[in-house]
Amino acid sequence: MPDHINCGTVEGIKLDEFLLPSLSLTTDEKSGKLRAQFNPIDGAIAPDRATLVQTMQDQGFGAIYLEEKALTSFIDACHEARELVCMDIGERRDATFSLELSKDLMSAWLTLHPAQGGKPIGAAVNGALREQGVVHGILHKELDAALADGFCDHLLIAQGEPEQQGMPGRFDTLFLLHDQTTSKIDELAIIKFRDLSHLLLVHPGDQLMLRIPPVPGKNGVDIKGQIVLAKPMPEMPFADNLQGAATDPGNPNLLVASNPGQPMTVKGGVIVNPVIAVQDVDLSTGNITFEGTIHIAGDVKAGMCLNVTGDVIVKGMVEAAEIIAGGNVAVKGGIIGRAEKKQGSQALAETTAKIRCSGSVQALFMENVHVEAGNAIHIDLNAHQCELIARNEIVVGKAGSKTGQIIGGRAQAGMLIEAGTLGSVAAMKTRIQVGVDPYLEEQINKQRTVIQRKIAELDQVLKLIVFFDHNPQKNVGGIGKKVEEKRVQQLAEIDALSAEINVLEDQLKLVDNASIKVGKTLHDGVEIQIGKQIWQVVEDTGGGTYKLQESQIIIV
Repeated sequence: MPDHINCGTVEGIKLDEFLLPSLSLTTDEKSGKLRAQFNPIDGAIAPDRATLVQTMQDQGFGAIYLEEKALTSFIDACHEARELVCMDIGERRDATFSLELSKDLMSAWLTLHPAQGGKPIGAAVNGALREQGVVHGILHKELDAALADGFCDHLLIAQGEPEQQGMPGRFDTLFLLHDQTTSKIDELAIIKFRDLSHLLLVHPGDQLMLRIPPVPGKNGVDIKGQIVLAKPMPEMPFADNLQGAATDPGNPNLLVASNPGQPMTVKGGVIVNPVIAVQDVDLSTGNITFEGTIHIAGDVKAGMCLNVTGDVIVKGMVEAAEIIAGGNVAVKGGIIGRAEKKQGSQALAETTAKIRCSGSVQALFMENVHVEAGNAIHIDLNAHQCELIARNEIVVGKAGSKTGQIIGGRAQAGMLIEAGTLGSVAAMKTRIQVGVDPYLEEQINKQRTVIQRKIAELDQVLKLIVFFDHNPQKNVGGIGKKVEEKRVQQLAEIDALSAEINVLEDQLKLVDNASIKVGKTLHDGVEIQIGKQIWQVVEDTGGGTYKLQESQIIIV
């Protein structure tokens, strides 16, 4: 743009000296440019910005867009002018707008720049919405207000209706669970049997579980009027053939007990284990294998084997016998195995007491016992030369006291080992380990073995499919279709097993939260292991909680 424009002369005489005021403004109808003119006649004062803006207001050009650089150049030229200065300093600008649609087509936003001396936006916005297919959820009130104001910045003007996800079905357990922790009693008080058993029995007709059916979701609609489908909710029926349980005749969503026994939640329902009672387990009964829970009023004698799917409750003692239980094992008295060992071996004798269960083991005391518990081991007094393995925790001593003691042997738990004293003044070798779950590792290995077998079976199915592809005349009676269905089924089973392995491997990460709690004394001769870190205790020390931090065993 030139510094100034000569506005013309007549016979050498400047027209503006006779025809123009010192400062005037005009617009070009075609281009919309705003032209400013200054005539430096005698006594005329060059305009400043305020004067120029005021003149624009006075002459009806206040809304026009000003080009700041040109405006500054014009003012500077006026101060130095010896003749008429003409310069374009602005222009009329029409209103503009932009539309933005979200990727999921659930929202549309409008940005509207107002007119500056030009034309308003008019109906262009509505036309643009139609062109882009926005026909649903238009917020007319907000849009009309923005158009009336002539300005908005990223204003929401259309909103779709998102799909509403349904509620998945669930199973609510209705029977009450007893507290499985040992009662806080004085160590000289009489131990009550009911405090050790923690059993829950149900009777025919008792409510076990309520099935809450899934609630389907609601489809949505995007701003283009397209249907957005809600995720379907899978049905959750009760499992088939639930032992001791059946659906209520008047309510298919209610599961009730069909026989007395102990309830246990399983995938898709509850089973009820019946309960039996015997005086002693000895030669008069022989070895017992039973699907349910057993109450023993007396003792389990040496050499006997007891294998049940439910709980084992022993009111007396357990000698060098073997007990395998699918639930919990509760012994009011102690468990005493045989002390003899093989020459030079630290392992217990094969004929000693052995307890294996999927739940928890409770006893007054243990000597020379091998215990494997799927959940926890609780001992009121002490454990002497035992092999104790628990998936979750081992607690020796009554809750809130510092009396329990682990002397010799080995104790291994996934999350916690707690006792008043570990080891003995005689520095007996005592191994204490947390942060490892051998049951999970075994379960993962079994699942991997099953997957390998499934893969081998799938390979045979694939060979059959290839055979039928090359020999279509052999594909008779729909056998090819059955082979394909078998292939799909095996792939689904392999995927499900792989997912289960991933879940189990996540559960193996126990070491960060595992701890060993010592209430009173940690003796020389104790070996503490948390995860893969081992600490040999070489002198007696006080109690504390030991954890793993940055690959180091610390006391907190």
